Amino acid sequence: MEEAKAIKAAKAKAYREANKERIATKKAADAKTEHGRALDKARGERYRAKHPEHVRKLQQKARDKRAHIEKANAKQKRVELMNSYVAQLLRLPTALVPPEIMEVERTRVKIKREIQELDKYRTEKKCSTCKNYKPIISFSRSRGTKDGHSYECLMCRREKKRRDSQEKGLEYKPRNFNEFGRNVRHTPEELKAAKRAYYYTNIETIRAKDRARSKQRKQRKQNETHQ
Repeated sequence: MEEAKAIKAAKAKAYREANKERIATKKAADAKTEHGRALDKARGERYRAKHPEHVRKLQQKARDKRAHIEKANAKQKRVELMNSYVAQLLRLPTALVPPEIMEVERTRVKIKREIQELDKYRTEKKCSTCKNYKPIISFSRSRGTKDGHSYECLMCRREKKRRDSQEKGLEYKPRNFNEFGRNVRHTPEELKAAKRAYYYTNIETIRAKDRARSKQRKQRKQNETHQ
């Protein structure tokens, strides 16, 4: 049975090799008729149903081959604000968007991009809580905003934390901060003096922890030697 299939496949392959031009001409003629297109479609459906894995590999190979081209085309559409990109922003087919609506949307996107470009060089910002204009350094960084800074200044945020702590009955100890609300960085000498003061204030607790740690270390070594 398998030998007969192999012989039949070999004959079919030999026939296709010997009549390439004739088969190509017939396919081109059939593609112009409705009956030929239906036959070709049915033939393709049968092949896809019979060889799904091979068809999937071919489709993925074709997608990988044109991926960089599609990426470059999408970037060009976005930069040049082509009609297809503007229609995509409106979530409508390109053919259904009137020219005047297309032009209005394109102008809106241009203005929005210019504002975003100017936001990179702004030096002040209005706080959403105290409604005062403050230097941009008084706002913390935030990826979720358009200009990359939070809407609330550091001072208002610190005051909000203090109120929340009081409502919960907790003690709020803010760090030292400057006029912009930024934490003041200590010098190495100040940090060294603070560490020394903490050590002498809590010397008994620190020594007790050191003794317990050394005891655990000795016990671990004894267990390893016995094993």
